[in-house]
Amino acid sequence: MADYQIKFMFADATTMEETFDSTVTVMDAKQRMISNWPEGKDPVSGAEDLKLIFGGKVLDNEKSFEELKVVKGSQVIMHCQPRPPQQVREEKVLALPPPGQLGDQSRCCTIL
Repeated sequence: MADYQIKFMFADATTMEETFDSTVTVMDAKQRMISNWPEGKDPVSGAEDLKLIFGGKVLDNEKSFEELKVVKGSQVIMHCQPRPPQQVREEKVLALPPPGQLGDQSRCCTIL
């Protein structure tokens, strides 16, 4: 029997369940989650793009579940927050009219 029964819950209420032995670290759990990533969810590029939250705290990758005092033998819910995929931003370049075509707008500025 596995020591830890974890139900990972995403913000949209999607869940996934995993079982772990007593030597598991947060990084091990994240890597297993990534290998069993739910269909339909945007994939993450690595464990660093995934936050696990338990007891109101973001879990440190290096710590074990035992160090974090996760309860053994019963199901525990951890919240999972993947970093959204970075979108390629297109920089908009404003095309200015050539000099001389701006008219009166280019001559002065009035500050009230």
